[in-house]
Amino acid sequence: MSRHWTDDYYGDLYYESVADLLTVRLSTFEARLLRQMLAVGPGDRVLDLACGHGRHARLLAPEVGILVGLDRNPAYLERARHSGAALVRGDVRALPLRPGSFDAVFSWYSSLFMFGDEDNLRCLAAAAALLRPGGRIVVHHDNPARLVRQPTAHAEWDLARGGWVVEDSRYDPATGRDVCTRRVIRPDGAVLAGTAELRYYTPEEWEALAPRAGLELLRITSTWQADRPAERLDDDAPDLIALGRRTA
Repeated sequence: MSRHWTDDYYGDLYYESVADLLTVRLSTFEARLLRQMLAVGPGDRVLDLACGHGRHARLLAPEVGILVGLDRNPAYLERARHSGAALVRGDVRALPLRPGSFDAVFSWYSSLFMFGDEDNLRCLAAAAALLRPGGRIVVHHDNPARLVRQPTAHAEWDLARGGWVVEDSRYDPATGRDVCTRRVIRPDGAVLAGTAELRYYTPEEWEALAPRAGLELLRITSTWQADRPAERLDDDAPDLIALGRRTA
């Protein structure tokens, strides 16, 4: 696999900066939401794309037939070793899995659209191709409407084990891209740093993107709204969740 900015950002830098935030309570809520939206249960084959250290896999694996976790980072896969998932090292741009072999696929926390628009479409289409006809996919990322209202942000927070995090981000509404620079300052003064460039699609863009990837777009919602009917995504919602179904 050729080197990519994700190798620097999604490693110790990302894990150390968010480990305190990704609580069991949050992971349990998200896993329950994923089960409901994907409509999965015992016997179903589920793929966690960019599974990270396996926090969702750990909760979902006992509820389904088989859960496969795919990630590019070998250290993350080692952390996920006891999650109950079958783990595969791979890149979302070249998925080493058989087409039509899953009942459901999910990609959580802006982990799919990290490239140019054409590559992002290819990634979504490749993920969709892994589904059986009628299988469901969930893709989760930040809410562009929220970011339009606050395109720049600066944040700092302390870490439970010492050290702190400094983050600056800038969202460009014209391109739908968010550039985020993050630093972790460890207690010994060592610094980890990296920059992420992520693409967030609006509901209107999703309406065009889904059919090009071989999907029927069933719903656009958020973690705020998923448990209740809503005609449109709330501009203030913290995130966007696209639910799709493979058409053929």
